Amino acid sequence: MSATGTFASSVMHKLTKPLAILTGMRWGYAALISLAIAAIVAVAVQNYRAVDRELTAVALLRRDTVVQLIATTISEKFGRLIDVAVSLATRVRFRELVADGKWAEAAEILRAVPRDLPFIERLFLADVDGALMADVPELPGIRRANVAHRDWYQGVRSDWRPHVSSVYRRVPVPQLNVFAVAVPIRAVDGSVLGILVLQVRVDTFFEWAKRVDTGTEGFVYVVDSKGQLAFDSKSKDLETIRDFSGVPAVQRLRRGEQGVEIAYDPLEREDIISAYAPVAGYGWGVVTRQSTRSSAAFEAKNEQLNLLLTAYGLTLALCVLATYLASRIMLQRRQVAEDHRIKAELEHAVTERTAQLEAINKELEGFSYSVSHDLRSPLRAIDGFSRIVMEDYGGKFDDEGRRLLGVIRDSSQKMGQLIDDLLEFSRLGRKPLATAEIDMTRLVEEVTGDLHMPGGKPTGLVLGALPPASGDPTLVKQVWVNLLGNAVKFSSKREQAVIEVSGRENGAESIYCVKDNGAGFDMKYSDKLFGVFQRLHSAQEFDGTGVGLAIVQRVVARHGGRVWAEGEVNKGAAFFFSLPKGRQDGHI
Repeated sequence: MSATGTFASSVMHKLTKPLAILTGMRWGYAALISLAIAAIVAVAVQNYRAVDRELTAVALLRRDTVVQLIATTISEKFGRLIDVAVSLATRVRFRELVADGKWAEAAEILRAVPRDLPFIERLFLADVDGALMADVPELPGIRRANVAHRDWYQGVRSDWRPHVSSVYRRVPVPQLNVFAVAVPIRAVDGSVLGILVLQVRVDTFFEWAKRVDTGTEGFVYVVDSKGQLAFDSKSKDLETIRDFSGVPAVQRLRRGEQGVEIAYDPLEREDIISAYAPVAGYGWGVVTRQSTRSSAAFEAKNEQLNLLLTAYGLTLALCVLATYLASRIMLQRRQVAEDHRIKAELEHAVTERTAQLEAINKELEGFSYSVSHDLRSPLRAIDGFSRIVMEDYGGKFDDEGRRLLGVIRDSSQKMGQLIDDLLEFSRLGRKPLATAEIDMTRLVEEVTGDLHMPGGKPTGLVLGALPPASGDPTLVKQVWVNLLGNAVKFSSKREQAVIEVSGRENGAESIYCVKDNGAGFDMKYSDKLFGVFQRLHSAQEFDGTGVGLAIVQRVVARHGGRVWAEGEVNKGAAFFFSLPKGRQDGHI
């Protein structure tokens, strides 16, 4: 018999005793009392079920919270590993050595990394074809070995982005379970020179997870992107990599699902609480398990239900109602307190992660500024001396020699422009906003007055009414310069170029648009438009550095707005940006 049936039977037994004294009363009065008792029992049963559901939800909430916190922690640790690998792979001297094929010297720069970061077992460098070129610490007999079959190589090779591999058994002695964090090594021009791999020990990496409180007899395990067991807090034997892909919770994890449930385990012969959550962005997942018998939360729930059952059986009408209301208030207070605690923990985690991201962004901005600034001097020298050679010795060269000198000058000037754009992009992250009211129509007229169509072709400019805005006039002017400059450039091959500028108000923001009838773009690549150095057209078709739209995006984002674009190949493009109404505080 279920707990609900037992409760109903107990209450009915206690509450129907007084019916024996109703024998001599009128049937109508007896029927009224019977109906009242039946109504009380029905209400009591309904309330009992509601309390049971809510207490079960509270008991499951902690399991769900624990598994999500573990998954978030793993995701953050993976992110920090990738940040470390990217930072190492973008060192200037390191990239120069790799570009020159000096793999051993490049690896020497990284020799101190395993000593400083103990969970990193080894580092090694591979070329783009998967040949192992250097490793730290060195292992004999593996140089030039092809590792293209490894999961990490396949992952990073698919899109040349950082990749966290699945777990695998390391071949060299001592054999260990490891996973790899692989990032591409790129040249200054963005081409891929090779791959940097951090090989991480699984047991050391998950040492912290052993200290996670999963309750009495509870445990947690982690699976990789293939559904293989990476870590199990209960098992002491993790030498064998076991396939858990057939476990229902793991199957749901691989579909990106998360949740918590109670199910009967035929092997354990009892109800088991299972909570699962994916590690966002990496394909891994976390599962916690605990029997309801050993769960303190479920024990507390059962105790509360038993007390409630006794209280219902001993009290009549109004006492039943009062007891129920009191229990509901207690439950709600506990739930509110638990919600506040969970919210505080999550807010603390978000604050810490935000601070880390801000620090990383500042370091990257300073790094890009320093690199760009240091490249100016050699570029000026290349351009200046090549000009001197052209002027003083140009007559001694044949046509091909003069052409090559021209290519050198043109390339150095383009590189200089690229550095200027990169410096400007870097400054945008540090420059405070000087907000003021902006007459957008006047600002656009100033910008269009300085624009000229290449080759002297006529330009049909249609300037509509533009609502005023609040922001930094200098930065907002740069947005118009870049958007209108792009419109002129990409419509330059039309016989009659048409550029339309319009604006409108939309609730709490003002929206502005620059539309042209130029080359357009394929909408499936629209997510690349506003990235640094992202171009959808070759430099032979249209010149440029690929930084202009990234500057637009950063300026608008600092003002609290948004940018997007619509287009079609050979049918033009429309670029939109919005600015919130009202004065900005300069700290966005």
